[in-house]
Amino acid sequence: MRVALALAAALTLQAPATVRLQIRVFDGAAEVTAETRLVLYRAADRGAPVARAGAAQALDTPVPPGLYDAQAILEKDGRVVSIRWAERLVVMPYPDEAGRHLEVINFQSDYGALEVMGRGGSAPDAALFEPGVRDQPAARPASGDGYALFIAPAGRYDLRIGDEGHATWHAGIDVPRDRTRFWLAR
Repeated sequence: MRVALALAAALTLQAPATVRLQIRVFDGAAEVTAETRLVLYRAADRGAPVARAGAAQALDTPVPPGLYDAQAILEKDGRVVSIRWAERLVVMPYPDEAGRHLEVINFQSDYGALEVMGRGGSAPDAALFEPGVRDQPAARPASGDGYALFIAPAGRYDLRIGDEGHATWHAGIDVPRDRTRFWLAR
């Protein structure tokens, strides 16, 4: 029991006070972050927002580690056209994310996101393919802050890291429905 308490205390002391949370918003494969208002709440506590971002700006804010709910409000021509909740987002200081955590909200419920980061926090040369089909990419990467971001229908894919001349393939990578998966290219 003492060892467990000492370990918990040591881990608590080493954890950073905040994590830089970034939220991007898509409607299918099209990015609509610039047309979306975002409101962030602590999970199951919708009384007082933790952070807000107006249309034309992404939510990019430091938050304490924890569980969060986010509301995305898509507007076109000054009118609300869709509202989407992303609930129970786990925002923790994972070592491979270097103090930053990305979440993607998609207005299409059958889509997910795959964030691929290269060594040293750089965006890798990466491509996503249907399983076993390696001649035509299934999704084009969206640009990101040191990462390649693939928005695709939920399912399994093959991921190529590197170019045609020197590539490493990773088969059966899961792009989860309504969630963001992080993949570190080594």
